[in-house]
Amino acid sequence: MLSTKMLSTNVSDPLDNPIWHALTGPHASIARGTEQALRYPPDVSSFFGVPDPLNVGIAAVQQIAEPNDIAVIMSTGTVRTPNSFEVVFEGLFDQMVYDRHVAPIGEFDTVTLADDDIDDMLELVKITDPGPFMARTHTLGGYIGVRDAGVLVAMAGKRLHLADATEISAVCTHPTARGSGYAAGLVSRLAADITADGRRAFLHVSVHNSGARSVYERVGFTHRTRITIQVFRIQSAS
Repeated sequence: MLSTKMLSTNVSDPLDNPIWHALTGPHASIARGTEQALRYPPDVSSFFGVPDPLNVGIAAVQQIAEPNDIAVIMSTGTVRTPNSFEVVFEGLFDQMVYDRHVAPIGEFDTVTLADDDIDDMLELVKITDPGPFMARTHTLGGYIGVRDAGVLVAMAGKRLHLADATEISAVCTHPTARGSGYAAGLVSRLAADITADGRRAFLHVSVHNSGARSVYERVGFTHRTRITIQVFRIQSAS
């Protein structure tokens, strides 16, 4: 395991650089890389982190990536990249934190999702496209879902874990079950659980997804900052 005792960052709040602080914190045992760049195992996540992405850039990512790897970077702005990084996606997201402590809502049963559920989870992700989700992403934290007649129709879970905060991600509902309140219910239950552990719950939502943002506001989340998510294909260095 990489020693991270001497690693530091100029970012004032770890939530400004959540991937790095997860990989140097609670997820350090699975982190791969160097003191300049870290990544998750490819079957867990395509997230890469660096200590100071805005001021230093992310060139060090290339040293730990395989040719044609997909690297997802989060930061509070657009980062500098070498020419060998092909931009696949760049988007703005609202980072929201849970600070109103609304009681969990929704009168429906949930199930804990584990290895036996991965095929159903991947199928739901394929249909709904909530963002990057790999075959072992669910091992990062507690994912819960709703089944209807045995079919997984909604899910959400805990992904990035920082020293004092946990991210809620993969919030998705099958098109046939939308309007049932599952997303709000799952997120509110996860947020309450995270808060009960003495941690901050946070999540990311596209600035263009006003519907999801209103759901999160209703269950107790407020805007904290704007996050840029960039996705790169790492090509061979020239």
